[in-house]
Formats: sequence, C-alpha cells, structure tokens
Amino acid sequence: MTRAEPILDPPGMANGPWYGADRTLPAYRFVPGLHPHPTRSPEGHSYGRPVPDAHPPWMPEQWPALQAYLRGVDLFNRWYFWEAHEAWEPLWRAQPADSEPARFIQGLTGVTAALLKLHVRETTAARTLRRAASDRLSAFRGTVWMGLDVDRLLNDLERYFSPLATGVPPYLGPETPSLRLNLP
Repeated sequence: MTRAEPILDPPGMANGPWYGADRTLPAYRFVPGLHPHPTRSPEGHSYGRPVPDAHPPWMPEQWPALQAYLRGVDLFNRWYFWEAHEAWEPLWRAQPADSEPARFIQGLTGVTAALLKLHVRETTAARTLRRAASDRLSAFRGTVWMGLDVDRLLNDLERYFSPLATGVPPYLGPETPSLRLNLP
C-alpha cells in the first residue's frame, strides 16, 4: 500500500475560471489517511461548521444561479474532490432518486470519488467508480446539461482513465479532466 500524498494545486489553477460566488478554499484538500476528516475530526477544516439545511427543490435550468452546483464545479476544478462531492450532495438529496437531475449530480459525485481513489492508488475502486459515474452520465450524451458538455467530459474521463487498462494509473496533472461550463 502506498502512503497517501497531498493533492497539490492543479496546473494553471490561478488562471482558471470561477463560476460561483464563494471563492474561498478549504485549508487543505482532504485525502483519507493523510488529513483529519474535515467534519468528524476536531482538526478538520470544516469541523463544527453548521450542517447545511436541506437544499430547496431546484430545476436543472436554474444552474447558472445554483450556487451549490457552481461551488462544486469550482472545488472540482481545483482538485478539492471530497469537498466538491460535499457541495453537490444536498442538490442530489433535494431530487427524487430516479430523476434526471439526481442521476446527473450522482454521476458528477462519482467522478470526484473515482479521482480521489485514483490519487490514493486504489485503482480497482477508482475504475469501478469511474465506470458507474460514466454510466450515469451517459444518459446525457449529446447534450450540454447544466452548462456542461457531457460528451467532452465522458471522452476526457475515458482518455484519462485508459492507462489503467495496462496497469499504469494516471497521476493528477495537466490531463486530469476539468469541468468547463458554457455560461449563458
């Protein structure tokens, strides 16, 4: 088992777009086995913060003003994968489980989990999570859903994860998929 390493800043992070209003970043990118759990440990970067209330019902076309969604995209693009997942979870919970919005958000959270597992070199889990996320997101192929070109994301994920087929796990770097939104 390899020792967990911190997740460093993505290349070009300072020049990347911000989509949401909250432009603060947590004190660290949570990596299991390396950092204290963000909410459960007294040393965690979000320990003691109030648990957000349930997110009110929302519609996909509201995405340009949906701050929880935009916050998750911003965190994802800065490689705060666990934190992006946490930003999106209330959106997922606010939808019926079998709805398109829930499946879309669940697909995105699956991508964050796959990338975090890949970073800690749990390649079997990363492969499984990426496949499940891609399966959920495949229902949105051919669309720009909530500002995201789904075909581009799925193609980027396929290309990025493809070295796993030969036993070579990719590292976080310039080829790591990002979420670029098509703003109205």
